Amino acid sequence: NLWALTLVLVDESEGVPRWVDRFLEHEEHVANKTKDTPWKLYLACVYFTSYTITSVGYGDIGPANTVEMVCCTFMIIISGLSWAVVLGQVCGIVSNLNTDEQVFRGTMDELNVM
Repeated sequence: NLWALTLVLVDESEGVPRWVDRFLEHEEHVANKTKDTPWKLYLACVYFTSYTITSVGYGDIGPANTVEMVCCTFMIIISGLSWAVVLGQVCGIVSNLNTDEQVFRGTMDELNVM
């Protein structure tokens, strides 16, 4: 939610290009444009955010001005750190799956208590 909401920080009246403006050429014959409809804009923001967080990349939507680039940079850094934590947790779980290792560590713990 928070990520998606940060993607519309630049107002249209500022005159700088925005990523949401790129939808205009694809929506020539659409009555309700993405930039004018709150729920469509929110869905586009969630789509863009999920691209960033899952490390899929930008093929069709990308930052178009400095504010969007800064937001995307923070998203990329935080999503990278999140993936590092998740991978670390998964590696920890997988390393504890070996039953012989668990028996050995249990025996060593019992010996250390004595």
